[in-house]
Amino acid sequence: MLYPLKFHPHLRFYPYGGYQISKMFGKEDIPSDLPVAESWEISACRDSEGVIKNGTLAGLNLQQAIDRLRADLVGETVWEKYGNYFPLLIKFLDCAKDLPPQVHPDDEYAVRTSQPFPGKTEAWYVVEAREGASLWCGNKPGLTTAEFSDLIAAKDTFAPMKQLPSHAGQTYLIHGGHLHALGAGNFIVEVQQNSDITFAWDWLDWDFDEARRHADIEHSLRAAVLEEGGPEDILPVTLTQGNNLQEYLCACSYFIMERLMIKDIWSEPGDKRRFTALIPLKGRGKLHFSAGCESVSAGESLLIPASMGAWRLEAEQEMVLIRALVPIDLHEEIIVPLRAAGFSDEQIGALGSYVRQNNIRSLL
Repeated sequence: MLYPLKFHPHLRFYPYGGYQISKMFGKEDIPSDLPVAESWEISACRDSEGVIKNGTLAGLNLQQAIDRLRADLVGETVWEKYGNYFPLLIKFLDCAKDLPPQVHPDDEYAVRTSQPFPGKTEAWYVVEAREGASLWCGNKPGLTTAEFSDLIAAKDTFAPMKQLPSHAGQTYLIHGGHLHALGAGNFIVEVQQNSDITFAWDWLDWDFDEARRHADIEHSLRAAVLEEGGPEDILPVTLTQGNNLQEYLCACSYFIMERLMIKDIWSEPGDKRRFTALIPLKGRGKLHFSAGCESVSAGESLLIPASMGAWRLEAEQEMVLIRALVPIDLHEEIIVPLRAAGFSDEQIGALGSYVRQNNIRSLL
């Protein structure tokens, strides 16, 4: 019988890291005396897998568990579509310094240029933002590829992008090809495609040689999707479920991202089609399932296997969690219930962001 999986995360010690992941959650897996940039909470990314730390599967990394359990773990529909490639990667990011300005390829560019991973669409949820913190998302109005190249050559590093103030509770959906960077003072939950491709046109003080830096400039110019658009942060769409709240934060063909605010009990019937990822940010509780009970606390992410069956989360303190799901049918999962709840097509369509890759608007 399968059960909720917890992990020793894979850590990245990039130059922008700080000490917030350890301080905020008191995570035993995070060193308190070293700056940590990223904690890859649920990862089957090649050579960066998280290791299961609880139950009978303890000691296996996530990829090994998928190879053994197949659809029982990831779900029948997910297995049919992706096989043993786990489609999501979920992280905490602690931005003590500005990140390099960057672009990730979309799937088409990744295949065309023989990259070792698929493309990378990602979403940010801002957990905390220091006063005055900002981020960059999308290109500045009117930017052309020629101007982009000129600004890179002039070392005007952040000028190609829109700079926006960041605040706790915001959500940004960054489709492959869109320019972006996180500024100092942001603490982020990131849900993304399982990919480790980044092209930065300026790696700042990172230790990369000139060949890598030059190649990344060329890739940035070629992979960039430049377009005009409205506000980059997405307004959540909120449903009341008893004493609890379910907020749809964003949705695309790769993932659905929600925020759950649970005051008493949240129940789910189970879904053999797909797994569920939970990232608790506040509070604590107990997750009950047919074979037992697992404690849930802030900062300790969980993967709910598809074949685990029904479960319920009972809050001991008010809980806030991010939930990530692989979509099965965006029309049935997003549009139908939100229309029935009285939300407009404009509100629903905005969950896919302003860009032409928006996967929701074409279904409205």
